[in-house]
Amino acid sequence: MSLSPFHDPRAVKLLSRVREDLSHLRYDIASLVSHTTHRTLPEGAKELADNARHQFAAGSAYAASRLRALRSAPPREAIGIAGGLVAVGLIALGVYALCKSNCRHEQEEDV
Repeated sequence: MSLSPFHDPRAVKLLSRVREDLSHLRYDIASLVSHTTHRTLPEGAKELADNARHQFAAGSAYAASRLRALRSAPPREAIGIAGGLVAVGLIALGVYALCKSNCRHEQEEDV
């Protein structure tokens, strides 16, 4: 007695092919999810950290140029602007360090 509910050999063959295709699809989806979580996302985080580092360097250069421009500014205004630049620089450094530590932490969890 046949285990298939179909008595048509062509239908049985097509059903078998669909079953194989679904098996391959499940495997491919699992591979895609694994690759995305282990490779694509960490590489994106590295790219984001690199971008933040470059922006921080550009901000530092801008701050340095503004500090040089303060030499000709009145003393009170120069102190206020310098203090603001230092505060912004410290905040940017803190954000960069936080992003970098989170990226490292996530990479360690993946390993």
